[in-house]
Amino acid sequence: MTDILSLPPELLSRILDYVPGRDLPNVCISCKTLREVVYVDSIWQRKCKQEYNFKSIEGWNVNYRTLYSKVLRRYGDLVGFWRRDFQYYGGLLQIKYDKGCIKGLEVLAPASSRVDRPLRKKDMFTISMTSSETVQIVSVHNFPEEDDSEEGKDVQRPCLLHVEQDETKGRVLEYKVTDKNYILHVEDLNNQSVLRRWLYEELESDQNAGLYLNCFLRRCVAYMTSRHEYRWSPLELPSKDRVNVPIQPGLFKGTYSAHGIEILSLDYNDDLTEVTVTKITGDPNVPATKVSVYANLTSPLVLTIEQQESLDTLGAVPEHHVTEQSGPAVRQPFRIPEHFSDRDISDIPKFCIFRCRAKGQIAGHGFKNPSFSDAHFVVFDEWKFGMVWLDLMAFSMYIRVDETDLKD
Repeated sequence: MTDILSLPPELLSRILDYVPGRDLPNVCISCKTLREVVYVDSIWQRKCKQEYNFKSIEGWNVNYRTLYSKVLRRYGDLVGFWRRDFQYYGGLLQIKYDKGCIKGLEVLAPASSRVDRPLRKKDMFTISMTSSETVQIVSVHNFPEEDDSEEGKDVQRPCLLHVEQDETKGRVLEYKVTDKNYILHVEDLNNQSVLRRWLYEELESDQNAGLYLNCFLRRCVAYMTSRHEYRWSPLELPSKDRVNVPIQPGLFKGTYSAHGIEILSLDYNDDLTEVTVTKITGDPNVPATKVSVYANLTSPLVLTIEQQESLDTLGAVPEHHVTEQSGPAVRQPFRIPEHFSDRDISDIPKFCIFRCRAKGQIAGHGFKNPSFSDAHFVVFDEWKFGMVWLDLMAFSMYIRVDETDLKD
């Protein structure tokens, strides 16, 4: 029988591809031959790719073995999306590999009422290595800039970042800035420049700013007084490539009246008969993590333009009004009924490809007395769907988040 140690080093390195990276240090102490093989950096390069999908060491100034043992073993499995546990408002965090660091970015809905705009991203923290090969974690969060001298600058503050196991939520990622000067209290918000800058970034001179002002001020107080401390839970994005559905799953931006634009996740049940839209960011009426929209797809509607003229004509559509159709896509006219609020949404399509009855969740402030209101779920194309809220006499538009925005 051939002694394994007599094999060429390149074959031994391939055999070690089947050994988890965390166990390779134990292989090192078994004998000199295997230690020499384990110290070949190409083995660690493959481990970084196999176990953490890490592809480029550019900017790190260390070898793959050091990067794996000091950074990826501790922080590599944080890469992905996380949902913020934050009062009613929630939030979205993206952690990704960047040149010379692992970067955390706060992902925000478009400012003001422009649902067609891309998501905003603000750098939060970086995980990198110093010249002495020690791990360095710093906060680079500077939203909003507190004065003109900080604008555009790379402001770094010490911060703590660790994962704990919660009995009900599973993994929880905690972030805390330790610089006391960064912590704001409610009385600090009397500093009008801080409020003014935050509102400027959120409203961006929107002509409808008066509609959002009270809600945004309330959110500003909550946001600014907690900006030094965040908690997130892992967020698994819905997978695409579903067959015979009116619109593919994914992240969407939606309009929510005075609350502005929120980020949501659309997905289906296992047999693809029901669609659910869940809030990732929320508001004091219907908070983050709650279902916003629910629809049963088994009873599609095909309506004439006359049937959509008003709330009365929509109400006259029989409860079980269903038109036979082959496949989910049937092009039909669409219009906003008279006296319905469209929230100044521009370029509302005149045709849709799918429509069915739906339920939209509504509630009082503080999520009091929640209930599901009658609505129509309307799909325009792969990028847009809408909700015609019958009881509220309102229309909301939802636009898919462009995946390239999250990859940049």
